[in-house]
Amino acid sequence: MTQAPRIFEQALPALEALSRFWSFQRKKLAAELRAHLNDAQSKFDGLYDTNQQLTVQCIEQKDAIRILQSQSQALAIQLQAETANLMSTSEALVQEHSKRQALMITLTESTTRITALEERHQRVLLQISALEGVIEDHKDQLLSKEQSVQLLENLTEQLKLSHQHLQNNYQDINQQHLSLTEKFELISAVLTQQPPRNDALTALTTLIDNDFMDFANRESSLADEAKAILAMQAILAEIRMVNNFPSIAGKTIVSIAGGFSSGKSAFVNSFIKGQDVQLATGINPVTVVPSYVVCADETRIKGYSYNGGSIHLKPSIYSAMSHEYVKAFGFDLRRILPFISVNVPMEVELFDNLCIIDTPGYNPGTFGGAAAADRATAASLIKQASALIWVIGLDPAGTITQSDIELIQATPFRDSLLYIVLNKADVKSEDDIELIMQQVADDLYFAGIGFAGMCAYSSTRKKEYAVSGQKLTEFLRSINHKVDIVGQIGNKIDDVFDKYKRALQADLKQLEEHARKFNDFKLDALEIGGTTLYDRVDEAFPISGQMLDSSELEQLLTECEDLRQKLKLAGQKSISLG
Repeated sequence: MTQAPRIFEQALPALEALSRFWSFQRKKLAAELRAHLNDAQSKFDGLYDTNQQLTVQCIEQKDAIRILQSQSQALAIQLQAETANLMSTSEALVQEHSKRQALMITLTESTTRITALEERHQRVLLQISALEGVIEDHKDQLLSKEQSVQLLENLTEQLKLSHQHLQNNYQDINQQHLSLTEKFELISAVLTQQPPRNDALTALTTLIDNDFMDFANRESSLADEAKAILAMQAILAEIRMVNNFPSIAGKTIVSIAGGFSSGKSAFVNSFIKGQDVQLATGINPVTVVPSYVVCADETRIKGYSYNGGSIHLKPSIYSAMSHEYVKAFGFDLRRILPFISVNVPMEVELFDNLCIIDTPGYNPGTFGGAAAADRATAASLIKQASALIWVIGLDPAGTITQSDIELIQATPFRDSLLYIVLNKADVKSEDDIELIMQQVADDLYFAGIGFAGMCAYSSTRKKEYAVSGQKLTEFLRSINHKVDIVGQIGNKIDDVFDKYKRALQADLKQLEEHARKFNDFKLDALEIGGTTLYDRVDEAFPISGQMLDSSELEQLLTECEDLRQKLKLAGQKSISLG
């Protein structure tokens, strides 16, 4: 803050000169004049300080005054006018001080002006106080408006969230509706689909259900008759499959087996050309309905019902058939849809005469639902095959497990009919792959399991990283050949009836031996005791002739051969028509 002009200092020389010039009586007047000047200077200092404070306050209130628009601008003009008046007053006082003759008039005017300024300053202070009140009111209004805006923004955000939630609910409901519709249509189609008419297959079924079962009930020679009946039922199921799924006829069946999440489905997908049809893949157990994949020019997916009928499946439905999808049905879908056939373009040189079975993981854990029967299903599907590819996931298992070895040991596949694939090789280093392959080879060797070859394979990159023994492509070429399905079925029927024939022949031979020994005993009795003892033996064993009668066994043996030929002929006809 600058210092106010000093009136007394400028007037003092003039007063002293007057005091010396004036007579003694006027010295009192000079003293009074000096006192008035001191008083005026004091008041002027006070006014100047007040003016400086007001100027500072005006500067501090400029921002608030701008917000008040017209009122604030008017106040600024007034403050500028007052400041100008003060400056002009100061200049006038300076001029009056320089003029000796107008000193009293100047002092009077100064006093008057000072009084006016004080009143104006009071009014200004009142106006400033009023403006401060107005500013506070505006601040409160702005704060209230800000709170209202914030509340509106919160409400808007809540409305957006509610809108998004409603959209998501609508999409979920719509998706669930579509999903339920698809499931209903799938179940309805499976249950209502009837198998195509096949008189030869009907005749074969009648032979097995009636003639064969009647023969099996009357024949008691075969000890393990239950296996024979199951074998005939398996032959009938195989012939039905060939009729329903003609593409499998003459194909070598190879099962793709292994633990869950080993990448079996992804392994099969790596050989399918194009992305239109892909087997379902995932971290959790995925494969639930077994898929029979064959090489074909055109893509076609069919599901086969429990009664032999078939329906066409959309790729979208097929790719969704995981454990979670089937679990949503509330029952095991395999009861009405036991398997699916997938005709897709593949490399002819490797897969033209192959049928690949994508089996479920034999160790699905505790996922419940259809997963509980996966081990039995996998074992059954492996038995249908002529070769086995065992898939081991390097993530997370990393090597072959004891349960893998036990399940392989339970199969007939060894040496040239078994191949080991270490899948997901892209997640391991070359050194790790080499160590794991050596460990797996050692474990199989000590378990007495020979194999054609082993490779570290990446299903995602469709690439072999390392090979031991045969390459995967070499193994596939070695088993890619046609199969005489008629001869194969005939051999299976022969296997069953050869067991019956051997059992009947053994019983017949044993009965003839008993008859020979009994006749020898009777002759010994005749020789020792004569006709009396001979007659007593006949009386003691009155039913011996009936007991040792071999005609029934001979008749069963004849029926066995006749039934064998009938079944082979009926099987051949049903396969040819299929």
